[in-house]
Amino acid sequence: MKKLLAVLTLFTLVSCQKESTLSDLDAIGQSSSLENALALNNVPSVVTVVKENGIWKLKRNGQNYIVKGVAASKALNSNITNYIIALKSFSGNTIRTYSVNEFTQDILDEAYANGISVCLGLWVNREADNFDYDDTTAVNQQLLNLKAQVLAYKDHPALLMWGVGNEVDASYTNLKVWNAINDIAAMIHTEDGNHPVTTMLANTLPAKITEIKNRAPQLDLICSNTYAPNLPAVTSNLQQGGWTKPYMITEFGPRGTWQMNPEPTRILPWGALVEQTSTEKAEIYRSSYNQYIKANFNNGCLGSFAFVWGYQTHGAVLTWFGFHTTEGRTFGAADIMKRVWSDWYPANRAPEIASRNNMTLAGQHAEDAIYLAKGSTKTAAVTASDPDNDPLVYEWRIVPEGVAGPGGVPHPGLTGLITTNGNSTVSFTVPSTAGAYRLYVYVKDNHNKVASAVIPFYAQ
Repeated sequence: MKKLLAVLTLFTLVSCQKESTLSDLDAIGQSSSLENALALNNVPSVVTVVKENGIWKLKRNGQNYIVKGVAASKALNSNITNYIIALKSFSGNTIRTYSVNEFTQDILDEAYANGISVCLGLWVNREADNFDYDDTTAVNQQLLNLKAQVLAYKDHPALLMWGVGNEVDASYTNLKVWNAINDIAAMIHTEDGNHPVTTMLANTLPAKITEIKNRAPQLDLICSNTYAPNLPAVTSNLQQGGWTKPYMITEFGPRGTWQMNPEPTRILPWGALVEQTSTEKAEIYRSSYNQYIKANFNNGCLGSFAFVWGYQTHGAVLTWFGFHTTEGRTFGAADIMKRVWSDWYPANRAPEIASRNNMTLAGQHAEDAIYLAKGSTKTAAVTASDPDNDPLVYEWRIVPEGVAGPGGVPHPGLTGLITTNGNSTVSFTVPSTAGAYRLYVYVKDNHNKVASAVIPFYAQ
């Protein structure tokens, strides 16, 4: 008892000190003697959602907390320590997971050791995956399974909140899913009085928001995975749907591969999609965050999670999203996130390829629909620069369209095709098998940073 009283006293002293000496930004994500005391006594962080002077706020252990987060890719599981340390170095303070699995304990422990909080995902079955929300036995069993997961992790000091389900609304028709979400949220509130509960949506269509408001009142806030074209409509959609609680953006980034119809020149005749350079993507993260996330901090937005920390292992084009290469180098988007989160760039910044027009293949650009003769010899070139004038090395790869590498990671490139490598120009042999391919260039500096560009082509 004396030990617990000492912890509570320390909590009061540190809270008062931080309130008077640190800005909200300074207080976020910093380890302290309070955190160490909480961990030693297995005392969870206390997180609340409150409205002060008409503005919704998230508070962690009494301090204002703006979520400066990233969504975790499966890549994180292969090297949890490095990815979480990297997030801290880029001034992020929260990581989002999608389910409880064999890596959850390690992620929580490593996050806590580095002053990072965790929005812990609880996987909820989706109608799109043939789960039947009219099957009360299955629904009840799911609730019991999730209860066991909540009991296992509710007291971990790294826990920030619970994310109940990811895009359960994807191609759904049965509105009972929201009643099930509400029952899960009610269960969590019963078992864990220290952490808020949310769910992550595929979109914020007003009619859907109204159903959630009516069927799932136990949710403390609502979240949406919303990419560049749809971000501007989020706040108005929530208002139209009658949502009166706060919200977060739990995935954001460039236009998704599923959203390309408004940009028809980026859809090639054989179906391949034209990808932006890493620098073009970085600018979208900047504008998305500043214009539609940060700008709404006083309008109900509690923060966001950029997609995706690590690299992709699923999707139509595996390199479309991702802050890292498979070897752990960071793209310029990571530098941008540090800038918008902290107002500072890192000491060293990634190389830049300003536009996809800065890369040519046989004198043509990515949107020119390039057809090449099988087995012919071609050249390509790219113009890149480095903000720090670092020396640059160029790595070129040819990848079959839609084919992943071992373990589902981005393809490492076909062998035996690149005649010269390492420079800003390349000579290569077009594959002898007809079909769709991508020519990538990765421009690397000597500080573990990288830029990329890509041109799809068709061998015939």
